[in-house]
Amino acid sequence: MKIAIDPVLCSGCNRCAQVCPLNFSETPRGKPQVADPVLTCFHCGHCVAVCPEEAVSHDGLSDLRFTPLRDLPAPAQFMSLLHARRSRREFTLQPLSREEIDALLTAGAQAANGLNRRDVGYTVVTEPATLKELSRRIGKQTLWMAARLESPLWRLVFRMLMGRGYKELEPLFPLFKPMASALPRGRDMILYDAPCAILIHTRPGDPCGAENAVYSGANILLAAEAMGLGACVIGFLTEPVNRSQDLARLAGVPPGHKVHTSIVAGHPRFPYARGIAHPAPQGADGLSRGSSSPTA
Repeated sequence: MKIAIDPVLCSGCNRCAQVCPLNFSETPRGKPQVADPVLTCFHCGHCVAVCPEEAVSHDGLSDLRFTPLRDLPAPAQFMSLLHARRSRREFTLQPLSREEIDALLTAGAQAANGLNRRDVGYTVVTEPATLKELSRRIGKQTLWMAARLESPLWRLVFRMLMGRGYKELEPLFPLFKPMASALPRGRDMILYDAPCAILIHTRPGDPCGAENAVYSGANILLAAEAMGLGACVIGFLTEPVNRSQDLARLAGVPPGHKVHTSIVAGHPRFPYARGIAHPAPQGADGLSRGSSSPTA
Protein backbone atom coordinates (compact mmCIF):
# COMPACT_ATOMS: atom_id res chain seq x y z
CA MET A 1 0.00 0.00 0.00
CA LYS A 2 1.38 3.38 -1.00
CA ILE A 3 0.26 6.90 -0.10
CA ALA A 4 1.90 9.79 -1.92
CA ILE A 5 1.73 13.58 -2.05
CA ASP A 6 2.39 15.39 -5.32
CA PRO A 7 4.84 18.15 -4.25
CA VAL A 8 3.86 20.32 -7.21
CA LEU A 9 0.13 20.25 -6.46
CA CYS A 10 0.47 20.38 -2.65
CA SER A 11 -0.29 23.83 -1.23
CA GLY A 12 0.96 23.02 2.27
CA CYS A 13 -2.43 23.43 3.94
CA ASN A 14 -1.65 20.35 6.10
CA ARG A 15 -5.27 19.27 6.23
CA CYS A 16 -4.17 15.70 5.49
CA ALA A 17 -1.93 15.75 8.57
CA GLN A 18 -4.82 17.03 10.68
CA VAL A 19 -7.26 14.32 9.60
CA CYS A 20 -4.66 11.52 9.69
CA PRO A 21 -1.77 12.26 12.07
CA LEU A 22 -0.83 8.56 11.95
CA ASN A 23 0.40 8.67 8.36
CA PHE A 24 0.96 12.38 7.68
CA SER A 25 3.15 14.83 9.57
CA GLU A 26 3.85 18.52 9.18
CA THR A 27 7.42 19.59 8.37
CA PRO A 28 9.43 22.77 8.93
CA ARG A 29 9.08 23.49 5.21
CA GLY A 30 5.34 23.73 5.68
CA LYS A 31 4.43 20.75 3.50
CA PRO A 32 3.42 17.40 5.03
CA GLN A 33 5.29 14.14 4.71
CA VAL A 34 3.86 10.64 4.45
CA ALA A 35 4.96 7.89 6.82
CA ASP A 36 7.16 5.29 5.15
CA PRO A 37 6.16 2.57 5.62
CA VAL A 38 2.51 3.46 6.02
CA LEU A 39 1.26 2.83 9.55
CA THR A 40 -2.22 1.61 10.45
CA CYS A 41 -4.68 2.68 7.76
CA PHE A 42 -8.45 2.20 8.01
CA HIS A 43 -8.97 3.10 4.33
CA CYS A 44 -11.42 5.83 5.29
CA GLY A 45 -10.33 8.06 2.40
CA HIS A 46 -10.21 11.23 4.50
CA CYS A 47 -6.72 12.14 3.35
CA VAL A 48 -7.78 12.15 -0.31
CA ALA A 49 -11.20 13.71 0.27
CA VAL A 50 -9.91 16.62 2.37
CA CYS A 51 -7.20 17.77 -0.07
CA PRO A 52 -8.40 20.82 -2.03
CA GLU A 53 -5.63 20.42 -4.64
CA GLU A 54 -6.10 16.67 -5.33
CA ALA A 55 -2.45 16.21 -4.37
CA VAL A 56 -2.89 13.05 -2.27
CA SER A 57 -2.99 9.62 -3.90
CA HIS A 58 -3.66 6.31 -2.14
CA ASP A 59 -3.42 3.06 -4.09
CA GLY A 60 -5.49 1.19 -1.49
CA LEU A 61 -8.61 3.18 -2.31
CA SER A 62 -9.12 2.13 -5.92
CA ASP A 63 -12.65 0.90 -5.17
CA LEU A 64 -13.77 4.33 -3.93
CA ARG A 65 -15.08 7.12 -6.12
CA PHE A 66 -14.33 10.64 -4.91
CA THR A 67 -17.01 13.05 -6.05
CA PRO A 68 -17.43 16.84 -5.81
CA LEU A 69 -19.75 17.93 -3.00
CA ARG A 70 -22.71 19.44 -4.81
CA ASP A 71 -26.47 19.67 -4.29
CA LEU A 72 -26.25 19.31 -0.52
CA PRO A 73 -29.62 19.96 1.14
CA ALA A 74 -30.06 23.07 3.23
CA PRO A 75 -30.62 22.38 6.94
CA ALA A 76 -34.32 23.18 6.62
CA GLN A 77 -34.66 20.74 3.72
CA PHE A 78 -32.93 18.00 5.66
CA MET A 79 -35.16 18.58 8.68
CA SER A 80 -38.21 18.40 6.41
CA LEU A 81 -37.04 14.96 5.26
CA LEU A 82 -36.63 13.85 8.88
CA HIS A 83 -40.13 15.14 9.71
CA ALA A 84 -41.57 13.34 6.67
CA ARG A 85 -40.05 9.96 7.46
CA ARG A 86 -42.69 7.59 8.75
CA SER A 87 -42.85 3.89 9.41
CA ARG A 88 -44.90 2.85 6.36
CA ARG A 89 -46.86 -0.39 6.61
CA GLU A 90 -49.31 0.10 3.74
CA PHE A 91 -47.93 -1.00 0.37
CA THR A 92 -49.19 -1.42 -3.16
CA LEU A 93 -48.69 -4.66 -5.05
CA GLN A 94 -46.02 -3.06 -7.24
CA PRO A 95 -42.61 -4.70 -6.66
CA LEU A 96 -39.47 -2.67 -6.20
CA SER A 97 -37.25 -2.46 -9.26
CA ARG A 98 -33.65 -3.65 -9.23
CA GLU A 99 -32.60 -0.01 -9.54
CA GLU A 100 -34.66 1.01 -6.50
CA ILE A 101 -33.23 -1.80 -4.39
CA ASP A 102 -29.69 -0.97 -5.50
CA ALA A 103 -30.26 2.68 -4.57
CA LEU A 104 -31.41 1.69 -1.07
CA LEU A 105 -28.41 -0.58 -0.53
CA THR A 106 -26.05 2.09 -1.86
CA ALA A 107 -27.50 4.51 0.68
CA GLY A 108 -26.93 1.95 3.42
CA ALA A 109 -23.29 1.55 2.37
CA GLN A 110 -22.65 5.28 2.90
CA ALA A 111 -23.37 5.05 6.63
CA ALA A 112 -20.84 5.62 9.36
CA ASN A 113 -18.96 2.40 10.09
CA GLY A 114 -16.93 1.58 13.19
CA LEU A 115 -13.30 0.75 12.31
CA ASN A 116 -14.34 1.27 8.66
CA ARG A 117 -14.47 -2.47 8.10
CA ARG A 118 -17.36 -2.15 5.65
CA ASP A 119 -18.42 -5.69 6.46
CA VAL A 120 -22.15 -5.13 6.93
CA GLY A 121 -24.15 -7.74 5.01
CA TYR A 122 -27.50 -7.22 3.29
CA THR A 123 -29.89 -10.04 2.49
CA VAL A 124 -32.72 -8.94 0.20
CA VAL A 125 -35.88 -11.04 -0.04
CA THR A 126 -38.26 -10.24 -2.91
CA GLU A 127 -39.73 -13.64 -3.77
CA PRO A 128 -43.44 -13.37 -2.80
CA ALA A 129 -43.67 -17.02 -1.73
CA THR A 130 -40.68 -16.64 0.59
CA LEU A 131 -42.05 -13.45 2.13
CA LYS A 132 -45.42 -15.10 2.74
CA GLU A 133 -43.77 -18.16 4.27
CA LEU A 134 -41.67 -15.99 6.59
CA SER A 135 -44.84 -14.22 7.74
CA ARG A 136 -46.68 -17.51 8.18
CA ARG A 137 -43.95 -19.18 10.24
CA ILE A 138 -43.27 -16.13 12.39
CA GLY A 139 -47.01 -15.65 12.90
CA LYS A 140 -47.36 -19.27 14.00
CA GLN A 141 -44.48 -18.92 16.47
CA THR A 142 -45.89 -15.65 17.79
CA LEU A 143 -49.35 -17.14 18.30
CA TRP A 144 -47.82 -20.10 20.16
CA MET A 145 -45.92 -17.75 22.44
CA ALA A 146 -48.97 -15.53 22.98
CA ALA A 147 -50.95 -18.54 24.21
CA ARG A 148 -48.19 -19.54 26.63
CA LEU A 149 -47.82 -16.01 27.97
CA GLU A 150 -51.35 -16.22 29.36
CA SER A 151 -49.97 -18.64 31.97
CA PRO A 152 -48.00 -17.21 34.93
CA LEU A 153 -45.91 -20.40 34.96
CA TRP A 154 -44.92 -20.01 31.31
CA ARG A 155 -44.15 -16.34 31.92
CA LEU A 156 -41.71 -17.43 34.61
CA VAL A 157 -40.13 -19.96 32.22
CA PHE A 158 -39.72 -17.34 29.49
CA ARG A 159 -38.28 -14.87 31.99
CA MET A 160 -35.66 -17.41 33.04
CA LEU A 161 -34.81 -18.43 29.46
CA MET A 162 -34.74 -14.96 27.91
CA GLY A 163 -33.09 -13.01 30.70
CA ARG A 164 -32.91 -9.31 29.91
CA GLY A 165 -34.61 -9.94 26.57
CA TYR A 166 -37.84 -10.76 28.40
CA LYS A 167 -37.96 -7.34 30.03
CA GLU A 168 -37.26 -5.63 26.72
CA LEU A 169 -40.05 -7.53 24.95
CA GLU A 170 -42.61 -7.39 27.75
CA PRO A 171 -44.30 -4.17 26.52
CA LEU A 172 -44.94 -5.94 23.18
CA PHE A 173 -46.62 -9.03 24.64
CA PRO A 174 -50.18 -7.62 24.29
CA LEU A 175 -49.55 -7.24 20.54
CA PHE A 176 -48.54 -10.86 19.93
CA LYS A 177 -52.01 -12.42 19.75
CA PRO A 178 -53.79 -9.78 17.61
CA MET A 179 -50.87 -9.53 15.19
CA ALA A 180 -50.54 -13.28 14.70
CA SER A 181 -54.31 -13.89 14.64
CA ALA A 182 -54.79 -11.43 11.78
CA LEU A 183 -52.73 -13.54 9.36
CA PRO A 184 -55.27 -16.38 8.88
CA ARG A 185 -57.90 -13.71 8.18
CA GLY A 186 -55.85 -12.39 5.28
CA ARG A 187 -54.13 -9.47 6.97
CA ASP A 188 -50.34 -9.70 7.27
CA MET A 189 -49.26 -7.78 10.38
CA ILE A 190 -45.80 -9.37 10.40
CA LEU A 191 -44.31 -8.17 7.08
CA TYR A 192 -47.39 -6.20 5.98
CA ASP A 193 -47.45 -7.75 2.49
CA ALA A 194 -44.36 -5.73 1.60
CA PRO A 195 -42.73 -6.66 -1.72
CA CYS A 196 -39.22 -6.46 -0.28
CA ALA A 197 -37.47 -7.26 3.00
CA ILE A 198 -33.89 -6.25 3.75
CA LEU A 199 -32.11 -8.04 6.60
CA ILE A 200 -28.93 -6.28 7.74
CA HIS A 201 -26.39 -8.51 9.44
CA THR A 202 -22.74 -8.94 10.40
CA ARG A 203 -20.34 -11.76 11.15
CA PRO A 204 -20.10 -13.00 14.75
CA GLY A 205 -17.58 -11.25 16.96
CA ASP A 206 -17.75 -7.91 15.15
CA PRO A 207 -17.28 -5.36 17.98
CA CYS A 208 -19.20 -2.69 16.08
CA GLY A 209 -21.61 -4.95 14.21
CA ALA A 210 -24.85 -3.90 15.87
CA GLU A 211 -24.13 -0.20 15.57
CA ASN A 212 -22.93 -0.46 11.97
CA ALA A 213 -26.06 -2.33 10.92
CA VAL A 214 -28.35 0.18 12.60
CA TYR A 215 -26.51 3.12 11.02
CA SER A 216 -26.94 1.48 7.60
CA GLY A 217 -30.60 0.84 8.29
CA ALA A 218 -31.20 4.47 9.21
CA ASN A 219 -29.72 5.54 5.87
CA ILE A 220 -31.98 3.11 4.04
CA LEU A 221 -35.06 4.49 5.81
CA LEU A 222 -34.18 8.07 4.86
CA ALA A 223 -33.31 7.10 1.30
CA ALA A 224 -36.65 5.33 0.92
CA GLU A 225 -38.48 8.48 2.03
CA ALA A 226 -36.47 10.64 -0.36
CA MET A 227 -37.24 8.22 -3.22
CA GLY A 228 -40.96 8.29 -2.57
CA LEU A 229 -40.96 4.76 -1.18
CA GLY A 230 -42.25 3.45 2.12
CA ALA A 231 -40.16 1.54 4.66
CA CYS A 232 -40.48 0.23 8.18
CA VAL A 233 -38.21 -1.52 10.69
CA ILE A 234 -39.59 -4.97 11.56
CA GLY A 235 -38.35 -6.29 14.88
CA PHE A 236 -40.73 -9.25 14.51
CA LEU A 237 -38.48 -10.46 11.67
CA THR A 238 -35.08 -9.80 13.27
CA GLU A 239 -35.46 -11.74 16.50
CA PRO A 240 -37.15 -14.88 15.09
CA VAL A 241 -34.54 -15.18 12.33
CA ASN A 242 -31.74 -14.95 14.89
CA ARG A 243 -33.37 -17.64 17.04
CA SER A 244 -34.19 -20.09 14.24
CA GLN A 245 -31.72 -21.59 11.78
CA ASP A 246 -34.64 -22.71 9.62
CA LEU A 247 -35.93 -19.15 9.30
CA ALA A 248 -32.42 -17.85 8.67
CA ARG A 249 -31.99 -20.38 5.85
CA LEU A 250 -35.39 -19.51 4.42
CA ALA A 251 -34.48 -15.82 4.36
CA GLY A 252 -31.02 -16.52 2.97
CA VAL A 253 -28.98 -15.10 5.85
CA PRO A 254 -25.40 -16.48 5.77
CA PRO A 255 -24.72 -19.14 8.44
CA GLY A 256 -23.42 -17.67 11.68
CA HIS A 257 -24.33 -14.09 10.84
CA LYS A 258 -26.45 -12.11 13.28
CA VAL A 259 -29.25 -9.91 11.99
CA HIS A 260 -29.31 -6.57 13.79
CA THR A 261 -32.12 -4.81 11.96
CA SER A 262 -34.70 -5.76 9.36
CA ILE A 263 -36.61 -3.42 7.06
CA VAL A 264 -39.55 -3.92 4.73
CA ALA A 265 -39.93 -1.55 1.80
CA GLY A 266 -42.31 -0.92 -1.06
CA HIS A 267 -44.43 1.64 -2.83
CA PRO A 268 -46.78 3.34 -0.35
CA ARG A 269 -50.52 3.16 -1.02
CA PHE A 270 -51.01 6.80 -0.05
CA PRO A 271 -48.97 9.83 1.08
CA TYR A 272 -49.02 11.40 4.51
CA ALA A 273 -50.55 14.87 4.65
CA ARG A 274 -48.23 16.19 7.34
CA GLY A 275 -44.85 15.51 8.88
CA ILE A 276 -44.30 15.13 12.61
CA ALA A 277 -41.74 17.33 14.37
CA HIS A 278 -40.73 15.83 17.70
CA PRO A 279 -39.50 18.24 20.39
CA ALA A 280 -35.82 18.52 21.21
CA PRO A 281 -34.79 16.48 24.29
CA GLN A 282 -35.07 18.33 27.57
CA GLY A 283 -32.40 18.08 30.25
CA ALA A 284 -30.06 16.15 27.96
CA ASP A 285 -26.99 14.64 29.61
CA GLY A 286 -23.61 15.84 28.43
CA LEU A 287 -24.31 19.57 28.33
CA SER A 288 -21.52 21.79 29.61
CA ARG A 289 -21.52 22.42 33.33
CA GLY A 290 -23.43 25.56 34.17
CA SER A 291 -25.67 25.34 31.10
CA SER A 292 -29.02 23.73 30.58
CA SER A 293 -31.09 22.61 27.66
CA PRO A 294 -33.63 25.15 26.38
CA THR A 295 -37.11 25.04 27.79
CA ALA A 296 -40.32 25.71 25.95
